[in-house]
Amino acid sequence: MRVFITGISGFAGVHLAAHLLAGGHEVRGSVSRRREVPGLATLAARHAGFDPARLACVDLGDRAGLARALAEDAPERVFHLAGIAFVPRAGADIARTFAVNVLGTVHLLEAVQEAAPAARVLVVGSSDAYGAIAPEELPIGEDVPLRPVSVYGISKAAADMAAFQRWWASGLAVIRVRSFNHTGPGQSPDFVCADFARQLARIEAGMAPPVLRVGNLGAARDFSDVRDIVHGYALLMERGEPGAAYNLCSGAATTVGTIVEQLTAECRVRVEVIADTSRVRTREVPVIVGSAARAAALGWAPAIPLRQTLRDLLAHWRRALAS
Repeated sequence: MRVFITGISGFAGVHLAAHLLAGGHEVRGSVSRRREVPGLATLAARHAGFDPARLACVDLGDRAGLARALAEDAPERVFHLAGIAFVPRAGADIARTFAVNVLGTVHLLEAVQEAAPAARVLVVGSSDAYGAIAPEELPIGEDVPLRPVSVYGISKAAADMAAFQRWWASGLAVIRVRSFNHTGPGQSPDFVCADFARQLARIEAGMAPPVLRVGNLGAARDFSDVRDIVHGYALLMERGEPGAAYNLCSGAATTVGTIVEQLTAECRVRVEVIADTSRVRTREVPVIVGSAARAAALGWAPAIPLRQTLRDLLAHWRRALAS
């Protein structure tokens, strides 16, 4: 199967490419700029048919460029992962966030319609689109109204609706996925689990004092392993119903405090945990947990325990700092 992944050099993009290459698919994709990505170099070393130099260098704002790249690669499956994914960064530049996450999705869908209309398309969204969730709405199902409270969440809700509209208006086989929090090897330290793991790896290496700085330990989120999530993307691409939306999540709420406890238990030195008020958001939804029953009915289930995910994440940062 010929596959095209936007955002292939990103955290989930690299893991998705690895999963698809291991399954024997021909994988191509797009990046917004040429740069060295260790994950892509590893994929090239392990899979002779994968060449990072053949990835299209095209911005989501360039609809014509996207269409040319798709026409050249002629994919049968298109996974749309590219976008601004860090909530504070999205809020710092609202216009750019909407240009990338919303108009970029529109451009990509238009380009697929033009250059590869028979392809199935999976648009990756976020649980942040649900936003202001009331306790009685937990666990969150796909029919819960979207009430986003962050700029990032608004942009992902709008992209979700743009994907639905494209399917409704044109019949393009678009499947929507709403991923909840996921982490694992290769994640940027912009995100909470990777931030803690990197801090601990630096402490172990003698690069920082034995102090772990944390934010709100009481916030509870639905964490999954990125490798489980990309397996869900691949499965939903094949089995998902065009026009439908699917949650991918563990179905369990884990506090940030529990994340800290599990990571520090893996640390090779004793650390002091200190609350840092600069890391606390002024207002946030206290508990977010989803239901993946709709995806489970198609055969998906998370397989990697969170403790293993965090262990692998810490090992990743140990290797990264050592090199």
